[in-house]
Amino acid sequence: MKRLLFSLIIISILTGCKTQEQQSKIVVDSSPLNAYFQKSNLPAAIMGYSTKDGKMGWYAYGPSVWGGKDTIHENNIFRIYSMTKAIASVAALQLVEQGLIDLDEPLDELMPEMTSIPILTIEGDIVEASKSITLRHLLNHTAGFGYDLFDERLQTFDKTGWEHDDLPRLFEAGEQWHYGRNTDWVGKIIEKISGDNLEDYLRKNITGPLKMNSTWFNVPDNLKEKIVSWGMRDSIGFKEYPRIPAVPVTEFIGGEGLFGCPKDYLTFLTCIMNKGKYEGGQILKPETVGLLFKNALPNGLTLNFDIPEGGLPDTVGHFLDESDTFSLAWAIENSDNEMVRTKGSAYWAGVANSYYTLDNDKGIAIVYFTQFLPFNDKTSYGFYRLFEKEFYASLKTK
Repeated sequence: MKRLLFSLIIISILTGCKTQEQQSKIVVDSSPLNAYFQKSNLPAAIMGYSTKDGKMGWYAYGPSVWGGKDTIHENNIFRIYSMTKAIASVAALQLVEQGLIDLDEPLDELMPEMTSIPILTIEGDIVEASKSITLRHLLNHTAGFGYDLFDERLQTFDKTGWEHDDLPRLFEAGEQWHYGRNTDWVGKIIEKISGDNLEDYLRKNITGPLKMNSTWFNVPDNLKEKIVSWGMRDSIGFKEYPRIPAVPVTEFIGGEGLFGCPKDYLTFLTCIMNKGKYEGGQILKPETVGLLFKNALPNGLTLNFDIPEGGLPDTVGHFLDESDTFSLAWAIENSDNEMVRTKGSAYWAGVANSYYTLDNDKGIAIVYFTQFLPFNDKTSYGFYRLFEKEFYASLKTK
């Protein structure tokens, strides 16, 4: 009897755990997921889905603290990085609905510290911009701001004597799509217009009303033990970083700063699926939510990740799809040959290998969380896509 009990304990540790909160009649075949995780060297992962009526299902693998004996849970707290952007975008659109800012008004007077930042040309010259930046440019990532992580020009830029609050822009507003610190500036706009810091604004208007009580820039002390392990994968294995922040942040970054749990984020996506409606209110009008599923890029632009001509290393996943477009919050699937999600679906990610899909046509949302760098890890991205595939397959057999 003791040997049988021991065997059952070992099996529960090694295989994925469907958590008790699963209420939907949808049943995803977990066998391929179990097999994938056991063959991988991923320390932990959790993935879940939501239907339009708010029913959720969860599949969890590995411990919340690396090397621990528990099973990671949908209420564990992750660094969600760029998954912050969609929440900040919704916050900005709330201000648009209130008439406090227009999507297409020039921001020169409101944000001179931003609009005065000059452009770094391909030749390496610094030139003044001739076109105004608008909120639409910031939300659809055509304002010209980049990340030095992704752009060689910004990596090698000599900041000696540079007095601006950000690195130089890379092009005139509206001319290209380039992923960067645009939503960081959106956060500053929200603070300037509302008079609240971004933490307080979100608690009052989005995360609070939706009862996303694990989603914070500064995680409350009573929740910190729910924060999961995170770190870096290298050629040897995983190097763990400090799990709990040592000091609180004082500058709230709209593009990357939030912590949150998978259940909270799925709650947010479910609200968007329901045209902004939640129990007790409306975070956005239906017509505004509709903008989140429309291409917002001008002149036929698509995503541009500056992928090298030789392609990406074979350790990297296939997240970067330059055939897709972008709305005011996330990427929009634009391919007729996508094998899983519906054309027009929304998707995006966080740099620590967390991902989501929002298929408004089918009324479903998916989240997937692991917690390590570098981004677009082939094994982690493959696990997300496998779950997406198995979930869509389960819809066909309902």
